[in-house]
Amino acid sequence: MNSIKENKKQKTDIKNTFSIDANTYTLKGDPSRNIGAIIDNKTKYIIPIYQRPYSWEDEQVRKFLSDIFSSYWGNDGHAEEEPMFIGTMQLSEKNGDNEQDIIDGQQRLTTFLILLKVLSLSESYPSNGELQSLTFDWLSTRVDNGEQQQYLKEAIDDDLTFNGKTINRYLKNASLIKDIISEQSKDENDRPLDTERFVKYLFSNIYFVVIETRAGLSKTLQIFDAINTTGLDLNGGDVFKIRMYEYLRDKKNMDESAFDEISCLYQKIDKNNKDRNEKVSDILDILGIYKYILIAKYNLPNALYDYRTETFYEQLFDTIININPWDHFKNNVTDVELSLEEIDKIIDIRYEWEDNWYRTAEDACAYHLIMWSRYKRYWKLFIVFLFRFKEQEHDRNKFFLFTRQLSKLYVIYSIRFHRAVNELHTFTYSLTKELMTKSMDEVIETVNKKIGNLNDHKGWGDFEEAITGDITYNHKVKNIICRLSAMLKEDHQTTDKEEIDRIRKKLFEASVDIEHIQAYHDIKEEQRERIWKEWGNDINSIGNLIVLEERINRSIGNGDYVNKLEQYHKSDYKIVKKVAQEYPQWDLKYCKKRKEKEVNDILGYIFSRTNALIHKTSLK
Repeated sequence: MNSIKENKKQKTDIKNTFSIDANTYTLKGDPSRNIGAIIDNKTKYIIPIYQRPYSWEDEQVRKFLSDIFSSYWGNDGHAEEEPMFIGTMQLSEKNGDNEQDIIDGQQRLTTFLILLKVLSLSESYPSNGELQSLTFDWLSTRVDNGEQQQYLKEAIDDDLTFNGKTINRYLKNASLIKDIISEQSKDENDRPLDTERFVKYLFSNIYFVVIETRAGLSKTLQIFDAINTTGLDLNGGDVFKIRMYEYLRDKKNMDESAFDEISCLYQKIDKNNKDRNEKVSDILDILGIYKYILIAKYNLPNALYDYRTETFYEQLFDTIININPWDHFKNNVTDVELSLEEIDKIIDIRYEWEDNWYRTAEDACAYHLIMWSRYKRYWKLFIVFLFRFKEQEHDRNKFFLFTRQLSKLYVIYSIRFHRAVNELHTFTYSLTKELMTKSMDEVIETVNKKIGNLNDHKGWGDFEEAITGDITYNHKVKNIICRLSAMLKEDHQTTDKEEIDRIRKKLFEASVDIEHIQAYHDIKEEQRERIWKEWGNDINSIGNLIVLEERINRSIGNGDYVNKLEQYHKSDYKIVKKVAQEYPQWDLKYCKKRKEKEVNDILGYIFSRTNALIHKTSLK
């Protein structure tokens, strides 16, 4: 709450792109002080189609009126009322019908309208000429395809004597405002409210700074985003909705029905989430996938793959609509066509994939291995694949093959190197573009060639050395290798849904520990130095490491192998039961034997059985 001591007017012109006027207003204005009037019996305020519905609830309404009454009564309850600054409003330039869009301020202005309506019907204000002369047609809303306007009109036309519940937010708040006014009918000294003085205060002593912007919609919203500190927070999804509407209006000559079509996409996402009783996806998730498709389809620069989704679309729209041509777009967007139909298709595929994203346990685990890898953001390629080849349902098996092979590739590179490497980012960007231009078989062959064979992954970042040696140096490496090893002991080709869910949940969703069969910190402290020296890196190798339920691992602690065996037999993991059955005792010799077998199984899965046999021979 601030005292208004002077009125300032400023006009800013920026490179002729847009202009801004900022003026002080009250509800009724004061021409002698150059203060503008909100309610001037000429201007019609429009809440545009891209705004959110009127949504203030009890907390916001109570605070709004509490601030007003606190200013009116004065700090000590009987001092002269204080001028009140209610904040800024941002309006568009008036059109030929004297209409102005409300960019920012609809919640406050709508609440003022309801307040004045309540006062005009109150028995305490029967003779106030200002109130009785008011009309309430100076505010209308185009939100929700006319539904919000029906609610607003119902409140304006109502005598506000309704009883019972209503879903009409305008009527709900009218009832609340009536109650609050009744509560505030006397000050803390039991002095009654001077109604004439209070109405005069509302009309002339509550100040707005009204910012009028003359610009296109995109620039107007940029200004809003810069000055907005309260009220509506436009997130990336909100901004896309508005800018897509502007794009379709200005570039595709669509009318306001375009906004309804855009809103239907958001509603489809909400409905899909509601039907599944969880937030599976959101508009930014969908737009992130669409970003990959647009870059690939129109051969945009690879650098754009690394852009945040919000930044990508902000710069794309800026360039297409000629607001600001950004470097990575300005030479490449001539042919770019944004399509609601394509976004709609992505939404359908995204939720279809969520319901049917695996056929076997191996398919399910392949996805989880990607999410454990250093390249988890590229799961989007699954949706890009289906987007391109959705009509070829008879080749759906190739989708699962693509999933598995891509998973193997990311596993290799996640284990070879301690970080995500540019080589594989560049490959993935190229692969994404192939997805939009080549056949399924060609795309899968591209992945297969990158996987190559064991010899292609030697030297710096040697894959075989990485899985054969100490794997505990890196949390991600240890978990990927041990979980993959465990998957290969399960019936990973099963198509039984219950068994698939058991396997993937046990390996990737449940609480999983990685157990040292020979404890690294042996329970016999005097033996630790000898064990470390004797075992060397093998104590931290895949030969001595195994997945195990957290509850079992906590119960056995660092005990010796004989005491662990009984608990191993109780494990749900087949790999643990296999160790318990095949090794009645445990020492370095058995560790090396098991390591050889596990390494061969992993190499055989990642590459081919031929490579596995070659490796087995080389170990002897």
